[in-house]
Amino acid sequence: MSERLIVYGIGAIGGQVAGRLHSAGHDVTGVEPWAAQREAVARDGLRIANLDGTAECHRPRVIAPAQLKGQIDICMLAVKSYDTEAALQQVLPHLAPDALLVSLQNSVNEDWIVPVVGKERVVGGVILVNAVLLQPGLVTATASVSRATAATHLPGVYVGEYLRPAGDDARRVAELLNAVWPAEVINDLMRERWSKMVTNSTLNPVSGIGGLRSAEMLASASARRAITCIAAEVLQVAAAEGHPLERVMGDFTTAEVLECAAGRSDAFDRGLAERASRVSGDAATSLLQDILRGRTTEVDYFSGLVARRGSAHGIPTPFCEAVTALVHEVEQGHLAPAPGNIHELLRRAS
Repeated sequence: MSERLIVYGIGAIGGQVAGRLHSAGHDVTGVEPWAAQREAVARDGLRIANLDGTAECHRPRVIAPAQLKGQIDICMLAVKSYDTEAALQQVLPHLAPDALLVSLQNSVNEDWIVPVVGKERVVGGVILVNAVLLQPGLVTATASVSRATAATHLPGVYVGEYLRPAGDDARRVAELLNAVWPAEVINDLMRERWSKMVTNSTLNPVSGIGGLRSAEMLASASARRAITCIAAEVLQVAAAEGHPLERVMGDFTTAEVLECAAGRSDAFDRGLAERASRVSGDAATSLLQDILRGRTTEVDYFSGLVARRGSAHGIPTPFCEAVTALVHEVEQGHLAPAPGNIHELLRRAS
């Protein structure tokens, strides 16, 4: 009997997973809380516009969370971090005894999934591709900052297991995800999670308060300064959490980031500026997409989480605290996204 797969959340990332796995012949169902997305996919299929100009259309089965029935062998979570608890409540009664739960989310959701599901059933996927979903049913792939690296080898997703070397479960999930993007099995999932946390905690909130797409943001000197200072704080907290990082965004050493934040080097700043020309003009962070759609953002699971963990370790995080507060002010309508907010961030944090 074939495995029954669920992709919970079929937005820009989960939509690609559900669509391509379905077209590859897998028994996959998309579970989507957003009615407009469900209706668009049911009517027109899940359309993907690729970077090379080609287009795809997939027609996976899509249901609302309340319609979920039967046993699940593998559940891939692709919802926002703040929706994780609600998704788990819907999924848990349907998980087979040996089912896997795969987090394809940003942040470190494994930390709160494992106590609920059990360490032995949790696999994580760190996504390195970027896409935008500003119209129901249409996913547009973009060249992301994460992939605008000089590194010669970079997969679409890293797959690993929680606080243990990769085993058969990680290899099983990676084999599935190879139908979606190139997948690479790794032995230290949480190191890659914290590596991406650097990107998520810097680019996402800075773009959100500035109202800037990724290339515009990297071309801004004030935005790069904010990114650098936030990155330095995340690196210190990651090390205190037991996940010291050697490199950031593929090309830069931790030392280069810290030296740039301290004003003793401009290597990291110059590297960010150079990436501006290698990022798609339409590339936008997930947080900026949420701002544009009037949705709640994940800032409390990016810079906000870093600030909380930093406080627990006695590490000052003024930039993470200030940018998190500014994102909330934008969410609440007290501020409009504008480049001037980045100057306000630098003022507050300094």
